[in-house]
Amino acid sequence: KTIDLGFRYSFWSRSTDNFNQNMKLIVISIIIIVTKSISQTNPTNYYLDQKILYPDSNIIIKYQKDWQKDYFIKKIAEFKKKPLRHNKIVFLGNSITEGGHKWNERFGVNNIVNRGISGDFTEGILARLNEIIYYQPIAVFLLIGINDIFDDHPDRKDITPSYVAKNIFLIANNIQEYCKNTKIYIQTVLPIDPRKYEDVKGVLLPKFDPPLTDQINEINLLIKEQNQNNIYKVIDLYSVFIDKRGFMNEVYTTDGVHLNDTGYQVWVEYIEEYVQPLVYDGD
Repeated sequence: KTIDLGFRYSFWSRSTDNFNQNMKLIVISIIIIVTKSISQTNPTNYYLDQKILYPDSNIIIKYQKDWQKDYFIKKIAEFKKKPLRHNKIVFLGNSITEGGHKWNERFGVNNIVNRGISGDFTEGILARLNEIIYYQPIAVFLLIGINDIFDDHPDRKDITPSYVAKNIFLIANNIQEYCKNTKIYIQTVLPIDPRKYEDVKGVLLPKFDPPLTDQINEINLLIKEQNQNNIYKVIDLYSVFIDKRGFMNEVYTTDGVHLNDTGYQVWVEYIEEYVQPLVYDGD
């Protein structure tokens, strides 16, 4: 039996009002309740229409370039083929998260799911929360924001550190509201080394005003300020990876933005105390 409540994720654009967003998330909550009920009464004769859980190929994510849109859709198709499932720890983010690849091997566990998408924005995360809300993970480790302010769209006047920080908390708040037992960890945006990035990539970055390093600092400051009531656990990765120059430590990076194996190992060691208590050995 298939239940399709006709819900799609196109509502996640910033232009959609809060009422519609809340109503759509309420629908997901109903789906969760109905699913549990039907699964208990007839577990072998029920599956959820995956169209409800994942954005379709026509979704519009603000400011996506063609390559970002194509890759986003490709990764969503992969996620559909291998859904999240229950009792998982979700690593949620962009290429920095995706680049960790087999997080289970890094931590020596078996219930981490990598939900990083290269090139993704905070808007992209908002567009794909249904899967997370439906499967009610044990925990979510969120790292997102650098692409919002990076070289993809340097002339966007509406994309500010305040905008990015607000979206990060919108992501966390939506998960928290509908996943009451899910632990949420917000990780601060990593530092970058613009000069190394230019050298490695053979490109010239635009002149940002304010500079990217200042924008990253402001995002991270806003994250800490907005979490003064300690609703979420903020993990300050930025302080781990920055060097005396105020840039990403070159020991940890391949190109000034992305991490090398040493960088990933440092990340694992720094957050292992939060991950290990969440390990689930079941299916």
